[in-house]
Amino acid sequence: MTLSAEDPRPASRQVADAIRAEILSGALAPGAKVPSVRDLAKQYSVAVMTAQSAVEILRGDGLIYTSPGRGSFVRDQVEAPTDAAPSAEFIALTQRLSELSSTVESLAERLARLEEQSKARDTA
Repeated sequence: MTLSAEDPRPASRQVADAIRAEILSGALAPGAKVPSVRDLAKQYSVAVMTAQSAVEILRGDGLIYTSPGRGSFVRDQVEAPTDAAPSAEFIALTQRLSELSSTVESLAERLARLEEQSKARDTA
C-alpha cells in the first residue's frame, strides 16, 4: 500500500491513521502483534524512521504498547457493553478529526518556516 502524495498529513500520520483504522475495525484485534517497523516501512513504501514515528504516534495515543525484544501489540481495550460499540460515523469522525489535527500541525510548521524566511529577508 502506498500513501497519497496529495494528502496534506505527514507520512507518519498517514501510516498511523491506516493502522488505527485496522485496530478500530477489528482487523488488528486486542493482543495482536503489529507488523515490525521494517515490515510497515515496506508495506507503506516509507522510510524506517517514518514507520517508527507512526508506531510512536499509536503508542502515544494508547492504542498499542511495545515489549522490548518482542515487538508492538494492540492494547486490550476496556471492555464495553456490546451495544456501546463505536458507530461507523463515530469512527469516521475520529479519523477526520485526526486528519484535521495533522493538517493544522502541518500548516503551523509551514507558517513558522515562512516567518523565518521573512525575518531573514528583512535583516538582509
